[in-house]
Amino acid sequence: MKVHFPVHGGVVLRREKGVVRAVDGVSLDVFPGETVGLVGESGCGKSTTGRGILQLYEHGVARMSGEVRYGGVDLVALGKRRDAWKALRPYRRDLQIIFQDPYASLNPRMNVGTIVGEPLKIHRLAKGAAATARVSELLETVGLSPAMAKRYPHEFSGGQRQRIGIARALAVDPKFIVCDEPISALDVSIQAQ
Repeated sequence: MKVHFPVHGGVVLRREKGVVRAVDGVSLDVFPGETVGLVGESGCGKSTTGRGILQLYEHGVARMSGEVRYGGVDLVALGKRRDAWKALRPYRRDLQIIFQDPYASLNPRMNVGTIVGEPLKIHRLAKGAAATARVSELLETVGLSPAMAKRYPHEFSGGQRQRIGIARALAVDPKFIVCDEPISALDVSIQAQ
C-alpha cells in the first residue's frame, strides 16, 4: 500500500509542487485473532498506514495505491469511487480505530453516552433502552462509571477521554481494530492493566 499527499503552491492556481510519500510500499497480512504491531520513529507513517487501511482519507487529500483486502474486497478501490462513503459503509462496522489523540477524536458537542452510542445507531444495532444498556456496559468495561454518560468530553482527563474512544471503537464488536497508540494518553497505572 502507498499513501502519498500532494503538496500545492500558490493561492489562486494551487498548482501541485510535489508529493510527500508518507507510506511507500507497506505490505502485511493480518489474520483473524492475530495482533500486529507497527514500530518506528515519530513521523515514519504508522498512523498514516492505519488510516490508509481503514480508508479514512478523502479522495484528493491523499493518493492511495495498492490493495487493502478485507473479506475478498479491495477497500482502496472502493475508496477511490465517487460514492466512497456509501461504498465503504458496510465495512465500517467490522473495521474500527482508536485514535491517538483523545482531544481531537471526540465531538465536544456530544455527551459521552451519545458518542459511545453513535456507532450503535449508525449500524442499527440498538436503540432506546438497549442502546443505553450497551453504552453503560461499555463504559464499565473501560473503567468509567455509567453515570458519566451525561457528561461532555471537556469534563474528562486525557486518559478518561482515551477510554471513551476505546469504548466507542468496541461498541460494534468489530473484527479488526487499528489502535493508534491507544494507551499513550492513559495514566501509567491504567497502562499497566
